[in-house]
Amino acid sequence: MNKSIMYLVYFTLYTLMLLWFGKSGFKKTNNIRDFFVAENSLGLAASVFTFTATWFSSASMQGLTGTLFAYGYSAVLYSVIGWFFGAALLVVMADKLKYYDILTVPEYFKYRYDSKYMQALGGLVIVLSYIFYIIIQIRGFGIVMSELLDIHYSISIFLVYLFIVYTTFGGLYSVAKTDGLNFVLILIGTVFATFMILKDVGGITLMHKKAAIIATKPFPNFPYKTIEGGLLDPFANGLQPPMIMITAFFGWGLGLASNPQYALRIISAKNKKVSIKMICLSVFILSIIYVNIFIIGIGSRVLAPTVENISSVDEIFPYIINNVIYSKLSGLILISIAAAAISTANSQLLILASGFSYDIYKNLINPEIDEEKFLNLNRLLIFIAGTISLIMSIKPPSSLLVFGAYIWGIFSVTFLIPLYGGLYWKKATKEGAIYSFVGGALTMILFYLINKYKYLSLDISINRMIHPAFPGFLASLILFYVISKITYKKESDLK
Repeated sequence: MNKSIMYLVYFTLYTLMLLWFGKSGFKKTNNIRDFFVAENSLGLAASVFTFTATWFSSASMQGLTGTLFAYGYSAVLYSVIGWFFGAALLVVMADKLKYYDILTVPEYFKYRYDSKYMQALGGLVIVLSYIFYIIIQIRGFGIVMSELLDIHYSISIFLVYLFIVYTTFGGLYSVAKTDGLNFVLILIGTVFATFMILKDVGGITLMHKKAAIIATKPFPNFPYKTIEGGLLDPFANGLQPPMIMITAFFGWGLGLASNPQYALRIISAKNKKVSIKMICLSVFILSIIYVNIFIIGIGSRVLAPTVENISSVDEIFPYIINNVIYSKLSGLILISIAAAAISTANSQLLILASGFSYDIYKNLINPEIDEEKFLNLNRLLIFIAGTISLIMSIKPPSSLLVFGAYIWGIFSVTFLIPLYGGLYWKKATKEGAIYSFVGGALTMILFYLINKYKYLSLDISINRMIHPAFPGFLASLILFYVISKITYKKESDLK
């Protein structure tokens, strides 16, 4: 069968399955609790599927694979180790968060700190952050569809826009159902790709021996030439400074630990026991998938030390599957890459809608809004936010993995300390939470601007050695503790 026809068959089958799985959510969704958290009813299997599929985004499937291809195993230190540490903290969160009857994470701030403005502030951060993060998923899908269907990038991203809007309209029930499909595809696709690459490179041992002697540019416009042995070095033999690798943990790792998309999976699980099992089992499954990703990234570089026809690390995986190790399974693997993008984007679009409709609009402006009108408002917001992300995706960021670390860093400098501090420290106060939230965000923005635009005539080489989420986290932590101690003492004295 012709390659184009075969790819079209894979795409058509995936589209039909996605439509079929997505439609069930419309029938089950009768109120806002159904829409946001699936009536807090998800069992272990459904929770694991939606948690894992939401976690494994284009940043993992394409960004991590391409960065492994370009820099080697240093990409694991930059991202995956921090992600898994963040997952451990989610267990700590689940132990306390399930006691609260909430529909969104910012609503917790309202109950814990007795501040509807704190809830609105959390909603605003969600709206702004997820609009930018959805760009990552749209870009990832666009790259894959360009390879799969041989169409222009701008047409490809319009396809994912339609997919994520449709699967989000049914609320979390629809998202969870389609996540089950996408999870299976991601697992199968990565395993198939791994076996194909290992077959061509001659096994894991030979793969590493060959990787150790590579000393080329991964692609022509890449800024650095790989130093011999660099692919196996934790800091890429100097190409990745240790401080940026370590402080990236405060973006990726702590950002994951406080990210609303994972906290929402805890809230939607039917009880605390299920939520904790969900996290543990999901991390185990993800560790297996990531081992496959490591092999795909390094093995692809062994098979193609320099790729002439690409311009970014995010294009590596689809290119290798379509051109270097093409087989009858290539279409399925490309669909699995697309599935990673959709499974994260629809979840984030749903939370984004709640950030505005529930945490801002209903919280501050119209608390008595009719249930049906409120559901329709959320669907309108999904359409609007998806459209904005689509337009912004026309000129996307150059690296999905690096861009994602900045977005997740926003949550580590805003949500993390007020959330965990509120759950585990009785003396935490509203004032401490607000100062922590705002001060952490402003500090991270300041350091980001210093890095990007060389403000204040500081040495740019020094600034690029520290991820801006690190000073933002420190500011957030210090402000939370100091302001809470001061204000708690004043409140105690007044009593």
